[in-house]
Amino acid sequence: MKRAVLLVFIGCLISFAAHAQYPWQYMETMFGRNPFSMEPGEASASLRRGMCNAHEQQSTRYPGVPTHESLLRQLEVYLDASGKENTCRGWTILPAKPQRFMPYLDSIFVPGNTCVRPCAFIAHDAVSTAAQRVKTHLSRYGFQYKATLSMNYTDLPQHFRGQKRHFTATNNVVNATWFLAKDCDNSQGLFLSLEADWGQGIGVSERSASAKKSIGSLSPPQGSWRQGHGVFIPNLALGYSCFNGQWVGMIGTLDASDFLDQNGYSASWSGNLTNRSFNNNPCLPLEWGNWGYLTAWQPTKNFYTMYATTGCNGSINHNPFPSISGNAWVHIAELGLITENFLGLGPGVYRFQYTTTRYEGENGAGVAFNFQQQLGASSRLGFFTRCGFLDEDAATVCDARACATAGFVLQAPFTSRGWGSKSNSDQVALGFLWERAARSAKPYTNKDEYGIELSAVVQLSPTFYIQPDIQYIFNSVYATDHDGALVLQLQGVFKF
Repeated sequence: MKRAVLLVFIGCLISFAAHAQYPWQYMETMFGRNPFSMEPGEASASLRRGMCNAHEQQSTRYPGVPTHESLLRQLEVYLDASGKENTCRGWTILPAKPQRFMPYLDSIFVPGNTCVRPCAFIAHDAVSTAAQRVKTHLSRYGFQYKATLSMNYTDLPQHFRGQKRHFTATNNVVNATWFLAKDCDNSQGLFLSLEADWGQGIGVSERSASAKKSIGSLSPPQGSWRQGHGVFIPNLALGYSCFNGQWVGMIGTLDASDFLDQNGYSASWSGNLTNRSFNNNPCLPLEWGNWGYLTAWQPTKNFYTMYATTGCNGSINHNPFPSISGNAWVHIAELGLITENFLGLGPGVYRFQYTTTRYEGENGAGVAFNFQQQLGASSRLGFFTRCGFLDEDAATVCDARACATAGFVLQAPFTSRGWGSKSNSDQVALGFLWERAARSAKPYTNKDEYGIELSAVVQLSPTFYIQPDIQYIFNSVYATDHDGALVLQLQGVFKF
């Protein structure tokens, strides 16, 4: 053990000496916005020990928030200063830095190799240091990932049909991109996209904890709910990018929700609002674990488009090809407009979505919208909304015919300096939801369901935070009366 620590220390010294002529500093952003170079006192010791040199860093990306130009420059400046642009010929296998992507596509396809958050209550710890070391080492071989290990406790003061009132769940997810090869000018490359899920989560083994059975609601209050057993792979696809990262194509088993319908203020059950209605649009058939194809094109920094087409009747961890059928297929197109300063309010992204489906012999269609907008040029308050409408045939795929969700998120709310500030995970969010059940959801008691959620995140260590959450569901679709359902949750999350 001592020998390994000594070797790591010597390696850091050698690398530091080799790059001493360059003023490298660790960089951070506030939730993907406003990047800044951290002073030595701001950078956590876990980051400095786990990533010996700042020139190796690729800062954390936030899907749905276009990657800032200064973060994209981390790659270009390093290659230019190290001379690798001049010495490299042909293609590089398992590159330490990925190929170039346009800003919005970069936020979707590049996880980054930084997991330690600054400004936590505990400045550094052994777990965070070890997690950063592993992440740094794997990124040197082109493997970048985001791992989320969540432990959730749920209490239902008013339960439904005598079902279980108190239960726990664990939900673990790894989203990874393995950059397999790229050419020397970074204009094109091959990569593998992977998602692995496991745990004893709601809907996996806790059958009595499902939203329909426990509180009668159409959408689960805990958004990580998924069916399956053991480790399952909802996404495993080969990707290719070209034209300086303006175009991306993918083929394989796809989880469409990993790429489409992102929102910088509400995109994850771990760190944002937890109800699944806030994490993705309930009216979009974002299928996962099915064979499919995806293309993305971003010709300018202010516009992008994505299109995904997948099956909608596959089985998890099974050969997807026998399930391919023209009678069970969905298509989703997304157009995005990106503004750097909308009417003086700051950056925003406005997404317009259209879907067509073929299911059980019927053709269906629908439209949806997904907006995010900062509320002030230098404000930490943001607004989001998702809404959509499907005809009855398209709604058969996801059981929701119409929906509208909206909310406000205050990021880094507690202070402007020190603990709780800048780029840790601290935030407070308030969301409202409405869903209308489709004909396929029958038999149900109520057609329209409403809900409100208040959630907070407190960063305790560079890689761990807790998230208390309270929800109230009105007029639950499957409830036997008009009384509401109160849901109390406490979530602990390791994210690295």
